[in-house]
Amino acid sequence: MKWLLRSWSFLSSPLFLPLLVSIWFFSYADSLQNPAIVLKLYMIAVLSAAIPLVVYTLLKVAKMVNSVHLSSTKERLIPLAIYAILIIILLRGVFQGGMHLPLYYFFIGLLMSTIVALVMALFKFKISLHMMGIAGILGFVIMISILGNIPLTYWIIGLCIAAGLTATSRLHMEAHSPTELAFGTIAGLFIQISIAYSYLV
Repeated sequence: MKWLLRSWSFLSSPLFLPLLVSIWFFSYADSLQNPAIVLKLYMIAVLSAAIPLVVYTLLKVAKMVNSVHLSSTKERLIPLAIYAILIIILLRGVFQGGMHLPLYYFFIGLLMSTIVALVMALFKFKISLHMMGIAGILGFVIMISILGNIPLTYWIIGLCIAAGLTATSRLHMEAHSPTELAFGTIAGLFIQISIAYSYLV
């Protein structure tokens, strides 16, 4: 059980989630065989996962972070600031001409969530980035289902289970308190739903 929870905590890393959401979205909205979509996915992978991992490695070597969990609020400041900049670059470089607006606004929500996490870290309060990520995806899929009139019930149920596993794994690893998990969940879910209502309704 311990091995399962630790493995799930790694698999549900917020660095991997944007790419997984993008693959899922494009599999519905377009074709993964389309060269333009493959290029978009490549750029999303580089900007949302590969570069942040390189940045973490450099910070680790420089002893500015102790672990991948970014346990203290001080350790979170530089990674979150750089991640926000990378998402801005992604938004300007990947989404042009009004194509794939739902996914574009998902990344707008991701940017806003990152800024919220950064501001809270500045005020010495840590929220769960894992829960913020998985709850954000849940909010995104719920709104896609409602606004697009698409039956995604099984995906929503699966994401609820995934969120429960993520919260359990983070508590088991003593990475967060219940309050930090709750704030992360609320931030991710509320921001994505708000973005959808503001721009897509």
